[in-house]
Amino acid sequence: MANSLRIPDTLVIRDYQKDAIRAWLNAKGRGILEMATGTGKTITSICAIVTLLQQLRAADHACGLVIVLPYKVLLEQWQDNLAEFGIHPLPCYESKAVWLPKLQSQTDLFERGSYKNLSVITTTATFHSDEFQSELEKMKGQFIFCADEVHHLATEQGVSLLPADALFRIGLSATLMTKYENKSMDDLIAYFENGVVYSFSLEKAIGEGFLTPYKYYPIFVELTDDEKEEYFILSKKIAKAYLICENDDNTEILQALLMKRARIISSAENKLEMLRTMGDIIRGSKYNLFYCGDRREAEGRYIEKVNRLLSFNLDMKTHTFTSEENRIERRDILNSFSNGDIEALTAIRCLDEGVDIPALRRAFILSSGTNPKEFIQRRGRILRRSPGKDLAEIYDFFVVPTMQSREINRLDIEQLNSERRIINREFDRFKEFANLAANKQDAYSKIIDIWELYNR
Repeated sequence: MANSLRIPDTLVIRDYQKDAIRAWLNAKGRGILEMATGTGKTITSICAIVTLLQQLRAADHACGLVIVLPYKVLLEQWQDNLAEFGIHPLPCYESKAVWLPKLQSQTDLFERGSYKNLSVITTTATFHSDEFQSELEKMKGQFIFCADEVHHLATEQGVSLLPADALFRIGLSATLMTKYENKSMDDLIAYFENGVVYSFSLEKAIGEGFLTPYKYYPIFVELTDDEKEEYFILSKKIAKAYLICENDDNTEILQALLMKRARIISSAENKLEMLRTMGDIIRGSKYNLFYCGDRREAEGRYIEKVNRLLSFNLDMKTHTFTSEENRIERRDILNSFSNGDIEALTAIRCLDEGVDIPALRRAFILSSGTNPKEFIQRRGRILRRSPGKDLAEIYDFFVVPTMQSREINRLDIEQLNSERRIINREFDRFKEFANLAANKQDAYSKIIDIWELYNR
């Protein structure tokens, strides 16, 4: 790393990226960069790290580098980026038998001063392991600790494992979202000492032309009769479980019921029927992404049903993107998608964070959780700039248990409150997406009737 460390001459660093680099360096190398997805926070952070390492090297100071990423796909993308800067870190993930002996050898040399520029990259799962933590302790604080999508470490265990004596610390996130978190998030932010030292919002990025403007289309669907029956049975059980849990710390039964009901919503059959009616919009188009639920049924996984509909009913060339493909296979899939040979990608969660697909122009969110980090990251995937891409489109499928007022009027107060909680959580996502959309007023007009049905 020491001999070839550089910032590429061909790299164009935007003014806001320079501001972020300066902010972190002025904070003595301790702080969080909160930058909207698609604005180049990875390159920004690498430039900041390289600048610091060059200064330390000029002063003949040894300094290692430890980078933690939540997913293997993101780790591999970082490796490609780091190589452009002359950094080739030791990858530590998957088989311990492969990476551990190499890491032990390098940390031993670093500890003795024989190896001044140790560089390591790992996944969150490996970072949590006893073996990795043992080697991390040998580095005696003389290193930069970098965590991308740092919110993944906002757990009691994650915070407890953060290297307390790391000399320099940089956290990256597009969705720190502190108002949705708990004490672990507060502790995580405190770990970086100076908190968020630079912020570049999505609104600003779109307004200044660094991200693509988008239109937002909420799509409302009802449950089928069978789904309604199962749904309302579960809702009654959930209402009772809430009463029990008020006097009991054991919430496992409640959580299991909530999860079962959530899967009915995430994989509702009428989403597919609605998708089928949108053939005129979808058929013949390219650069589409379909986020699917993970429900399994007798006829297979929900994502497979989506693939069949797209392939056989809408004549589209599709491919499922999962975490199971190897690095070369994923690259081939994304290349085929970018050049239009594959017209649609279907995915469950593996495209939520970190994967760059600038060609994406249209997202169909058939399944979404209530965690703000998830849907904000998904929006970020589609807003990256690409030649010929002037506008992105997001079709967001909302399941409403029923849109029949007579059925709503038959609900008892516990059931109605339960339904309102679901609608309110969905409305949080709606507001987040609609408020920055180019068609904000049209989007809001579509939800008024639904809102009033459940909040009379």
